[in-house]
Amino acid sequence: MSVPAALTPECLAELSSRGPRYTSYPPATEFRAVTGDEVSSELAQLRAAGDPVSLYVHVPFCKSLCWYCGCNVIPTRDKTKGEQYIDVLATELALVAARLGGSGFPISEIALGGGSPNFLSPRSLRTLMAAIDRYFTRDKHARLSVELDPRDTTTSQIAAFKDAGFHVLSVGVQDFSASVQDAIHRHQTLVQTKWLIDGARAAGFTDVNVDIVYGLPRQNEDSFMRTIDSVIGLAPERIALFGYAHLPDRLPHQQLVERAGRVLDRYERATLLLAAIDRLTNAGYIHLGLDHFAKPGSSLARAAADKRMIRTFQGYVEQRATSVIGLGVSAISSTPRMYWQNHTELAAWERAIAAAELPIARGAVLDTDDQIRRSLIERLMCDGEADLDALGERFGFSPERYFASELQALAAQPELASLDDENTIRTTPIGKLLVRNVCMMFDRYHSAGGRFSSTI
Repeated sequence: MSVPAALTPECLAELSSRGPRYTSYPPATEFRAVTGDEVSSELAQLRAAGDPVSLYVHVPFCKSLCWYCGCNVIPTRDKTKGEQYIDVLATELALVAARLGGSGFPISEIALGGGSPNFLSPRSLRTLMAAIDRYFTRDKHARLSVELDPRDTTTSQIAAFKDAGFHVLSVGVQDFSASVQDAIHRHQTLVQTKWLIDGARAAGFTDVNVDIVYGLPRQNEDSFMRTIDSVIGLAPERIALFGYAHLPDRLPHQQLVERAGRVLDRYERATLLLAAIDRLTNAGYIHLGLDHFAKPGSSLARAAADKRMIRTFQGYVEQRATSVIGLGVSAISSTPRMYWQNHTELAAWERAIAAAELPIARGAVLDTDDQIRRSLIERLMCDGEADLDALGERFGFSPERYFASELQALAAQPELASLDDENTIRTTPIGKLLVRNVCMMFDRYHSAGGRFSSTI
């Protein structure tokens, strides 16, 4: 299905603003100090429930820093740092497992992100997986996913990930244009990317995601469509189409991007976004949530159809557990009642673990209002709609009275969303792309400002 004619770049750009990405609610910008006792108490509640959790492991190292990057990374070519990191990570696993009641706690998912997880040698990967299996018990259908950089992955690493049970791959592309790659200091060819995807599939990987970024300097519609066409040719099961978040005040290295050229304005971003949606949907991909696309019949497409798709700090994923335990520098944990983030500095993370303490820097304890709004915002972000009656029944309140002012604000922007006769908030075609704007109406923490990225 093509983009409706009403979705013009001009209309989309004029309605856009700046706001949280809502990979969590409250957003990470609202995290405050939390104590080890608070987290230990939450882990004790997870232990009592006994339900499987997902593990997210952050590997922060990269050989070089991409200038557009918004992730927590440590540029280095010293491979011994990866080995040392895994040794400390194994201790963190033991500390967390002890608070979950000892070894054997069930897990339904393991996700490795970064940075570049392929910075790890096959030996370090085996050490990591042995530590996980020492303290946790994998479900026989556990989902194991990894982010790999085509520029650095080796055949032996692919084999090591296969042997460890990984079968889901995410590959960053961003843009195949040589000029754009010069601007963001990331040089990666289509040949390298195809080699990794083909090699992973031959090794037994069954689900491949490719990341693309629009809004980068030197991009134009013609060159970006060539990148889109190249990605379609790779035939991934999923495609993530992210808008570049240019926040040089928070991420000083992004100032280097500006040296290479002007960052695209909202009208240019809107043009690229709508052209990409049109090209991807015409190629048979289903547009899911805000910025993901999936082949019909893929695991993510099935999860979206069954309303099991959720939004996390890794983007849109099929829900495997209600809680995610984050391990490693800067990793974020999420439970029904809490968020907590590890120290973002390697030395602080290491010191806490050496002292046998959970390496917690900040987080949020969710009150009932947070939980109500998180549920509403998650459904809007994932489904483009939210059933207020179901929400009211779940939490025992009257949505019409509770959200009186928010619903009044919603009624004032019918071009984005409306409340229908079934008491369900439904986004319009424009509102689906600007769903973050809709969510901001229900965000009690939100205040406009430059600390957030563009909503397109």
